[in-house]
Amino acid sequence: MRNKILYISTEDLNFFYKLNKELNRLNIKFEILNLNIKNPKIPSLILTTSKEALKFVNIPEKLEILPCSEETNFHYYILKVLAAYRVGYKDSYSELIFSVDPGSKQIGIVIFLDDFFLISRTFYDKKDFIELIKNIEYYFQNDNPNLMMLKFKFGSGVLSLTFELIESILDLFHLRKKMKLYLIDESKSSKTKIKDYKRRVKTKHELSALILALRRGVEITKSNYLTLFKQSKLPNDNRSNSKEIGNCVNYLDKLQELINKILDGEISLSESSANLYEIIKE
Repeated sequence: MRNKILYISTEDLNFFYKLNKELNRLNIKFEILNLNIKNPKIPSLILTTSKEALKFVNIPEKLEILPCSEETNFHYYILKVLAAYRVGYKDSYSELIFSVDPGSKQIGIVIFLDDFFLISRTFYDKKDFIELIKNIEYYFQNDNPNLMMLKFKFGSGVLSLTFELIESILDLFHLRKKMKLYLIDESKSSKTKIKDYKRRVKTKHELSALILALRRGVEITKSNYLTLFKQSKLPNDNRSNSKEIGNCVNYLDKLQELINKILDGEISLSESSANLYEIIKE
């Protein structure tokens, strides 16, 4: 179950300080659970230390304990918490989707895990961008390297930078078989006036990357790779039709509603994408 109630239960002040700082940065609400209080009876996630986790007994099925030991990489622990909270706790996950808006000065990225929104970031440096992807992929595929599919959706707005980023991704994952890359038409994505009042995505580049994630795009293959980057436009049959979007009176309102549902974890990316194309056809 996604978006369970999140509790912190610890007397370790250092652990609480770090956790509180990260959860606030991610705009994730939580409650404090006193160790002397009975276990919650509703679906919940409890964040605690490995030592304090031993105090929880007779744990109901809908309650998930996520312990953190002194040896645990705290960055990876936060990813575990995010995945459990936004996607649902699993021993292993099957797919990561990276949607990227390469801007002239900033790179926006939105990441989906098993078809649900996980996290978004904005970068000023290509190296930091690649480092995030490397870390995310390493953590989630560590236990199932042969099962996880990686998908990348790159906006075509700044083709020179897009080409560089795709080259870096191909070099980084040159041995990986389960990977697909798509080039997405960016028409109106950065000009679409969509807001996230809860600040789960914080920049226009992240919002643009989120809109790009909803589009189908053209799959990049060995046979069409160089040809695509020499073209000024993407093939029409694989792009969202800007003219049709412009003629859809309620398009922006419905897109705003879809994006809110995606960020709230109420709807998957694939379901949202299908709904978007139904809106365009109206």
